[in-house]
Amino acid sequence: MRILHAVLSEGFYGSERYCAELAVAQAGLDHTVQIVTLGQSSECTRAVRSAIADAGNQPQLIVVPHRLPAVLHRPFAYALLARFRPQIVHTHLDPATRRIGRVAQQLGSRHVATLHLSFSAPEYRTCDGLVCIADWQRKTLPHDFAGEIAVVRNWLPVSVAKALANVDADTTRTLRQTWQADDQVFVFGSVGRLVAEKGMDLLIDAFRAAFPVRNEPVRLIIVGDGPQRAELNARAAGDPRIILTGSQREVAAFHRAFDTYVSAARFEPFGIAILEAMAAGAPLVLTRSQGPIEFVTDPRVHWVDVDDVTRLAATLVELASSRPPGLTYALDAFSRERAAQEIDNLYQRVLARGCRQLMPNKEA
Repeated sequence: MRILHAVLSEGFYGSERYCAELAVAQAGLDHTVQIVTLGQSSECTRAVRSAIADAGNQPQLIVVPHRLPAVLHRPFAYALLARFRPQIVHTHLDPATRRIGRVAQQLGSRHVATLHLSFSAPEYRTCDGLVCIADWQRKTLPHDFAGEIAVVRNWLPVSVAKALANVDADTTRTLRQTWQADDQVFVFGSVGRLVAEKGMDLLIDAFRAAFPVRNEPVRLIIVGDGPQRAELNARAAGDPRIILTGSQREVAAFHRAFDTYVSAARFEPFGIAILEAMAAGAPLVLTRSQGPIEFVTDPRVHWVDVDDVTRLAATLVELASSRPPGLTYALDAFSRERAAQEIDNLYQRVLARGCRQLMPNKEA
């Protein structure tokens, strides 16, 4: 099968990693696969190129030049798709879905998109197939959506699993030393893009409420970057126990170095970082947000309601006092091979149905 994946992002987060790993897995199953990214120097393109190199230079990477304005992305896509003639074009996130997916259908390819966030009619209403990463997404789809649908939960990233296996005690100890955290210091950690949906502001507020005395042996490490960076730095100002590390290319050592992983998300479609923390054996404190409440079923998890800073603070105090040991979670269901097969099954259903009739579209 000829498959083209498209993700037009600058950064490289969970959705972009999903795209790269799925494409690599499909190339390994003898499909002919291409990935379209944006900009030779973008973080996304660099990370995808690295993933492809690690996999033996398959699939093929195609890069939309940064100098090309968005209005010309469709003509670029038209030329690319006319040459490659993929049977399936699988888009990730809204820009790629808008600019490449509809061109694919006009040329006779089937358009499948993964809902990494929420359904939006202008982007997804004409798709031939949708991959939902959680049941809650499927429940939000309009009743008149006519394409094929599959709920295919995310997997533990292969690159993260390999990296976790290579993190030794010396690496973990050295990283904790940079935070001035010896074995007596309890380290809370969180990984994610610095946007309001991830609730990092709530986590900082809860941490400061839980541990008002500055010499208490605790740390809060927040890994990631995003538009909230300046606001969060201001919120943490004056408290050296709170460390915002910025974006990190490799997070495995961080997960190993955390004593407890915390997600204070207001909105979490799935939660790949939570899955990574589970693979690292970290105890979990999670808000009852959309994705985690579905896939995290271990009874040892500490749950708090979304936006409940008071309860979150109390839970942090409880864990710092009890100092729970590392845990082993059942993760057999979260394999990339399982997801790739389920998505392949969706492709086959889409191909069997034929192209949908495109509706008029005025979106840019």
